[in-house]
Amino acid sequence: MWSTEVEVSNLTLVNSPFWTVHPVYVRGFVARDLTILNPTSGAPNTDGIDPDSTSNVLIERCYIRTGDDAIAIKSGWDSYGYGYGVPSSNITIRGCVFSSPCCAAVCIGSEMSGGVRSVVCFCLIGSGRVEIMNIPLAARIP
Repeated sequence: MWSTEVEVSNLTLVNSPFWTVHPVYVRGFVARDLTILNPTSGAPNTDGIDPDSTSNVLIERCYIRTGDDAIAIKSGWDSYGYGYGVPSSNITIRGCVFSSPCCAAVCIGSEMSGGVRSVVCFCLIGSGRVEIMNIPLAARIP
């Protein structure tokens, strides 16, 4: 179920219909020098990079233009996330530029039932109406 030491670098990815880069259960993931150009309207869920139950993550020197969140840190959805209980952890995001008409540069809190810990972000630039950081909090109802 685990991949280790995965790197996606020096690429331009264009017009993804859904989450563009989605590493799941990876130990040691690097996204470096990526350009992601997704539609900014009429195409929901065109996130740029979504680490999901992934640890030891480095995202650096990326330009992400999207109609949704540029980076959305995830760790499973509802019972699936609770059942596996694998958090996303040790994530560093640095030196990136984000553009979105509506959403977050970095979002923590959507589909994170397995938990998220130890996230560091610095030297981030946003353009358009992008929020640099979004941490939506929802009450857990038994």
